[in-house]
Amino acid sequence: MNTIVDRIEPWMLVALVLGVLALIAVMRATAKTVRKTQQVSRTGGNVLRTLLGTAVIGGVQWLILTNATDWRVIAVVLAVPAFVTSARVVRTLTVTTTEHAHAKGGKR
Repeated sequence: MNTIVDRIEPWMLVALVLGVLALIAVMRATAKTVRKTQQVSRTGGNVLRTLLGTAVIGGVQWLILTNATDWRVIAVVLAVPAFVTSARVVRTLTVTTTEHAHAKGGKR
């Protein structure tokens, strides 16, 4: 019986772990930078996090889809990221407040 675990090679696990660690490192560095500058500039950090997150999710999906034979595993691999992305897009599009950066010494 050939299972998905039998077909996973060590380099695949190393690549997955390195990808997740890189994503965590970038997210932490971005969060620290945002806290230090205290500005509402979201474009650069979000683009980088989005690209890295896409690479990690796409890599995991590719790894599982190329080795899985059970339709339930394939359905979960495709549905979970779609659900998370959909929830995130809906949350992003329904924000009704506007944040403004305050100058140093200004009242909040």
